[in-house]
Amino acid sequence: MSPLDKIIKRVRILSVFSTPFDFLKYRKLSGNKLINSKDVSLGIREAKNKVVLRPNTRDGVVFWDTFYNKYHIPPVQLRDDAIIVDLGANVGYTMVHFAYIYPKSHIYGVEMDFDNFMLAKKNLNDLGEQCMLIHSAVWSDDGHIKYDKNMHESGYHVQYNDSQKEKSILREVPAKSLNTIFSEFNLKRVDYLKMDIEGAEKFVLEKPDKWINIVRMMKIEVHPPADLDICLQTLKKYGFRCYKDDKHWSAIVAIKDESQ
Repeated sequence: MSPLDKIIKRVRILSVFSTPFDFLKYRKLSGNKLINSKDVSLGIREAKNKVVLRPNTRDGVVFWDTFYNKYHIPPVQLRDDAIIVDLGANVGYTMVHFAYIYPKSHIYGVEMDFDNFMLAKKNLNDLGEQCMLIHSAVWSDDGHIKYDKNMHESGYHVQYNDSQKEKSILREVPAKSLNTIFSEFNLKRVDYLKMDIEGAEKFVLEKPDKWINIVRMMKIEVHPPADLDICLQTLKKYGFRCYKDDKHWSAIVAIKDESQ
């Protein structure tokens, strides 16, 4: 990397934060230098409110992927009053960012882990009715699922077979299909759906059903046991133009043919 490129990168990094002090707090947190600290509040340029990060968690990584790498951003500009659905909302950073980029939008989030969900509610508190969040796993059917609480906070995934880790710390949560979630939110059209549900996309896409007909655009991060090529084939069957995302190594983009 040339000296000029290094300068440009540093400027871009600093531009994420509201003040240099916020950047320094983030550096200490991401360097595990705040081990005994309470939650850290950071000011962000592309956010209407400050966001909270927990020390000794993966929040710093999720924060960076959101406000620096911006993997969640739609591939094309959405309309001002877009309806956005965030599946795998984690601690709410992507919803906060969507609210800033599209201030007239309505954003609906789903998060499986209760601790993440509670922090997301805190991060979304100042955004009022623009952002709505429910605590649930996203699955192919309604019911209950178990997930491995022994994973890191950004990688919790459903235990989908009995051969998974014997030493898993399992937690049971309600699970809802996308038909149910869309019905609860009273959604008749979804302009953009972000799906980052750590492998559950395999089972959700096996039963696309009614919900897929009202979604215009998706970005899906593909994790095992889901297969990227199979996901692409499924979406193409339902009238989506699909391609691998050029910003993220395991994500696909799907855009509905407007004639449908």
